[in-house]
Amino acid sequence: MVRRTLACLEEQRGVVLILSIFVLLLLTTLGLAFLTTAATENTIAVNYRNHVQAFYAAEAGVESGVVSLKSLVGANPTPTDAQLAGLLPPALTDPNYTFNAFQVQRVRTVAPYSYQTTLTTGAYAGLMAWTTDYEVTATVTGPRGSQARVTQKLQHVGIPLFQFMGFYGRGVDLELSPGPAMTITGRIHSNSNLYLKAGDGGLKIDSYATTTGDIYRYVKGYPDRGKNPQIKDANGVYQTLNFDHEYNYDFASKWSESDWTSAALKAFGGRVQDSSMSVQEILPPIPDTLYDPKNADKSSHLMIEKGSVSDSPALKDAKIYYQADLRIEDGQGHAKDGSTVNLNKCKKGGGGDAVETKTFWDGREKKMMTVTEVDVGVLDACGVMPANGILYVSRGDADGAVRLVNGSKLPSQGLTVVSGNPVYIQGDYNTVNKVPASVLGDAITVLSNNWEKNGYDKKGKDVTSSRKAAATTVNAAFATGPSHESVMDKSNGQMNNLIRFLEHWTSVDFTYNGSLVALWHSQQAKEWFRCCGDGGDLYYTPPNRIWSYETLFNTNQPPGTPMGTIYLRGQWTEG
Repeated sequence: MVRRTLACLEEQRGVVLILSIFVLLLLTTLGLAFLTTAATENTIAVNYRNHVQAFYAAEAGVESGVVSLKSLVGANPTPTDAQLAGLLPPALTDPNYTFNAFQVQRVRTVAPYSYQTTLTTGAYAGLMAWTTDYEVTATVTGPRGSQARVTQKLQHVGIPLFQFMGFYGRGVDLELSPGPAMTITGRIHSNSNLYLKAGDGGLKIDSYATTTGDIYRYVKGYPDRGKNPQIKDANGVYQTLNFDHEYNYDFASKWSESDWTSAALKAFGGRVQDSSMSVQEILPPIPDTLYDPKNADKSSHLMIEKGSVSDSPALKDAKIYYQADLRIEDGQGHAKDGSTVNLNKCKKGGGGDAVETKTFWDGREKKMMTVTEVDVGVLDACGVMPANGILYVSRGDADGAVRLVNGSKLPSQGLTVVSGNPVYIQGDYNTVNKVPASVLGDAITVLSNNWEKNGYDKKGKDVTSSRKAAATTVNAAFATGPSHESVMDKSNGQMNNLIRFLEHWTSVDFTYNGSLVALWHSQQAKEWFRCCGDGGDLYYTPPNRIWSYETLFNTNQPPGTPMGTIYLRGQWTEG
């Protein structure tokens, strides 16, 4: 019995040992499995971390490349392949990661690199533009063979500025507040703020009203609300602007920016946009090295200034002077290469010269102006007009200016006249066989068809009795500027008075088909706008404004039209 019991105990001990060994093996196997899994997961986590780090480094490289590309193109709109290849990736702080490849290149590898297109989205939808496509690619390698590749496409978009009825640059607020009835038939845009107020006659805007700043329903000099403007929505139906960025309907109280955004989009279907809709600034054609955003008006004035022997390459890029095939400086003619152009052979029918020096009284500036008077028709008939359609005229006198006469018929290829001085246009301009035309000047004043006929060059005591205007038509884009920004109780005349006058225009038609661009404040013709006998100082009364955007510019721009710039991001890809 005892032997049998001992045998059973021995047998049980054997089974327990076997079970213990089995459990131990099982636990060991599980432990090894757990260790293997942990090691695998750690490897996966490290590899993922390495890939993420490589991705962030590649993304940083692409962003750096985009910034460098914008800087390069800002200084030189048509960079060479060597300049693009010279753009380098940023330094990486972790030495375990390096750029395996970095490239900034044009998508089109053979000239012409740019192509004409029509913008289809955003605040500038419908505008014609010249687009150059670029591609920035960065590939980064890291530990354990990790790698990431990121590509960003970027479009450099050039927008001809004469596609707007009114375009105002940074630092020059666009204000619009006509007294008589006025309809704006083209787009208006401001790189600063936009101020709108209707007078008794009403104000209608038939197209986009956009700004990179904010939209206000008053003008700066006189902040009463006036009457509500009417703006066409996306369906072509006039809607009332009885609210603005700051105040809600009928200006009862202030509201949030998001409420303004929703209300504007609902009422106008995207035709009214400001900073709350992220409207992108259209940069003027000034190299980045010369463009000061805090003094953008002075930077932009460089466009029309006379060239100098000391001008840097950047200044030469900025100044239209260097594009002109004909330059008339203090009455003397020169070609682009500096050679003399004989203007003396160009004679008027009565024997006078096509280019003469004259003086006349400017009632706004309150002084006699000394002008280089250019007979456009005689110069054209004489065969000396610029081959590329760009004429630069300047005068060095302290009170120097330019006056264009006999310009009803322009050269068939179109004509752009540029001056850093004030410019006066006398009589009908570009009305016979109309061609693409523009005038760019420090200030632009229109003198009616009555000016020469009635001998208004002499100082007049009162325009009402002595300077009666006659109906006049001008078909040309203008790039000019107001003399000042408006201040309380003192207006710069707003966009409706951007074109200056010196006669009694009451009940007389001034017909204008063109585009008004204001990128600068006048540097020479700096007297304040004064209207209608303010302070007993009467130098003009306003005309019937029959103004329209020149639709010819949608397809056929004047020679040398200034091109604004925006950048659009295209496709972004990884891998």
